[in-house]
Amino acid sequence: MNIYALSMDKNLVAIGFRRVVACAAQAGYDVRSIYFLDDARKASFAGSWWKQKTGDDFNVNYVRNDAALASLATTLAGADVLALSLMSVQRNIARKLCQEVKRLNPGVQIIIGGYHPTIFPDDAIAFADAICLGEGERTFVEFLDRVRQGRSLKGLANTWVREGGEIVRNPRVPIMTPAEMERMPVMEYGVAGQHLFSYAQGTLMPLSRQDLIRHVGTTYNTIWSVGCPYRCAFCSQSRFIELDRAYADYRGPSVAYLIAEIKAAQQQFPIDYVIFYDSNFLGRDLETLTEFSRRFRQEIGLKFVLSGTNPVSIVEEKIGVLIEGGLVRIKMGFESGNDDMLQRFKRPVSTRQLRRATEVLAKFGGKMVAPSFELIVDNPFETKEQLYETLDFLDETPGPFTINLFSLQFMPGTALSQEVTDYSLIEDHMEKEYMFSYKPTALNNLISVFAILKPPRAVVAFLKNRITGREDAASPLLKTVLYRLMLVRRAVNQAKFSDYSTFPYWVMLFYHRMRTFGRRITSSFGATR
Repeated sequence: MNIYALSMDKNLVAIGFRRVVACAAQAGYDVRSIYFLDDARKASFAGSWWKQKTGDDFNVNYVRNDAALASLATTLAGADVLALSLMSVQRNIARKLCQEVKRLNPGVQIIIGGYHPTIFPDDAIAFADAICLGEGERTFVEFLDRVRQGRSLKGLANTWVREGGEIVRNPRVPIMTPAEMERMPVMEYGVAGQHLFSYAQGTLMPLSRQDLIRHVGTTYNTIWSVGCPYRCAFCSQSRFIELDRAYADYRGPSVAYLIAEIKAAQQQFPIDYVIFYDSNFLGRDLETLTEFSRRFRQEIGLKFVLSGTNPVSIVEEKIGVLIEGGLVRIKMGFESGNDDMLQRFKRPVSTRQLRRATEVLAKFGGKMVAPSFELIVDNPFETKEQLYETLDFLDETPGPFTINLFSLQFMPGTALSQEVTDYSLIEDHMEKEYMFSYKPTALNNLISVFAILKPPRAVVAFLKNRITGREDAASPLLKTVLYRLMLVRRAVNQAKFSDYSTFPYWVMLFYHRMRTFGRRITSSFGATR
């Protein structure tokens, strides 16, 4: 059976996609994976901050190439099964591609998984034969079994399917338990059967080891646990909890499984940093984190980054244990320094708790990179006075730290988007690039200064006075200058702790070679003694 799996994530990280494909491979299926990139000639992940656009108005899907889609559709039309993983921001491209594939080969079976079909099943099923709602590891394998055996898709758990001109909403079964997750195969990080599609050029090419390194550097990106009990207004997690209450639970395999997964990746390509995207890595108990830290230090021996955790979980004992194991950098969402907005966002935290988290992290200032706090701006529900409170919050926050600013995005399916009556605003935001796309207003620019340094309070008071009454005045050039200065500050700070995980791939590769050379010299010296 000819099977193509297409990741629409626009990068090679694709954690969930890789896990689903690995399950199919374990079941004996030969799946050809394709990673859909805007431009395969440019690194899609490694060093992305360094080439980030800083304008006021630009899109996620900035490439438009219908001829490229037609060319890819011609290749995919030769499949028996086409599987896609996509977010809502890729929906328009995916729909056009699927429709063209179906036109060329009406017999191909198309299944779509990921956030978009889970949040908008009625939309996704319109251009697919089957959609998976929620976890797809087991579902995809059973889907392939049924197609291979010529069986009906009716009864395929956790899916909607199209059969006989009707849409069948199949029953749900419980999501995986930690014990079941323990039996899942680790992510596939080889290059055999892997391909890159470059949307800009319309070219499909085999993935080489060099391509993998060029796009992700020497980082290994993974998630230890899934699930989140919170229903933040700007997040789609509430939709998953509606599907199954168990999505609110933190679930994950054992420390032994995680260590084995990372070791397997180390056999595939050079790794210096492991980046965890758990929603709340620190939500585990101290005993488990201690075991992880000890085994990671002894058996992996690399640095690791936490790309998300709940500020309430920041506890001095846990941070200390993780730093001993190799923690080098941490970032988390603060969203606002104003309690009213935190409540509006339905965040499970108060400014008092945020302050406590910063005080704990400040105690480890000389042992890791300055922590990064993410804030939401350009919020129509927020007054200038409330935004000034966020500025005051930062002014009173102990350092060192840095910040990331993000425009509020009204993504479909979130509680916040339901408060917007003009749906065209939501449709517009679906195409917007959210990374550093905040407006270059005077107040935003002033807040962004804290990404570079923590200015003296007298300076902050002076600057506040200067922009009063002109908070919305736009200065794109100043925004760009401040952004570049932020990059310099972060480069210096991260280099101090040998954290090059956000640098261009060639910097990471150089560091890897120097580190490898140093270990060999140390080993040789030890052997001669």
